[in-house]
Amino acid sequence: MLHLADSLHIEDETELQGGWRDLADVLNAGADRVILYGPPGTGKTYAALHYGTLGVPSERLICTEDLTTADVTGCWIPVGEGRWSWLEGPAIRSWRLGSRLVVDEVDRASGDVLSLLLAVTDTDGSAQWRHPSTADVVTPHDDFSVIMTTNIERLSELPVALRDRFPIAIRIDRAHPASVMRLSSDLRGPALNGSLGDEDRRISLRTFYAFDQLRRSLGAQRAASLLFAEQQATAFLDSLVISNLRP
Repeated sequence: MLHLADSLHIEDETELQGGWRDLADVLNAGADRVILYGPPGTGKTYAALHYGTLGVPSERLICTEDLTTADVTGCWIPVGEGRWSWLEGPAIRSWRLGSRLVVDEVDRASGDVLSLLLAVTDTDGSAQWRHPSTADVVTPHDDFSVIMTTNIERLSELPVALRDRFPIAIRIDRAHPASVMRLSSDLRGPALNGSLGDEDRRISLRTFYAFDQLRRSLGAQRAASLLFAEQQATAFLDSLVISNLRP
């Protein structure tokens, strides 16, 4: 069994919150198709790339308007005068090696790429791909798995066909515990909570990283002024003080 607490250096796995407990449970149960959704800057991609991969490097696709089907399965590249070679794409490579395919910001995929991803992430009995060089039929390794991430808040915004292939969707609404440990100790509590105030004032983990780095040489006041508008900078610093006064 995989233990999220061990992999993240956390003393008690039962204390995991914000969707991380659910992720640990479904992966321990053997789920191999999962969507992680919710606000940005919480460590969804970090978890997808590193947790439960059993030491096999994950493959990553970042969906943008410019991502093509060749970026997914592979393409022909010139290797000399009049000679071409097939360059295997991350999706087929993860099929072959039985590794995890991490598809970031899947909601931004173009129509052609989304259609291909639906084929690549289909159930093991249905998914197959014909190699353009050898004509061999390639199917996913038994250990192949997929985690998709998105920053959307409503799953209804995802295509129905995609949701059907990924019936397990987990909302991640607070920072990844291992990522928080990279911050100075006084920032870990606020970063783990994900915000200093209401939902409209959510502060991403990346912003906490930037603040932590800048204040080392510029001081807290200057660092906050560079990252936030004046009123929010003051509220941020005040909230940090209050947070660290609590027992």
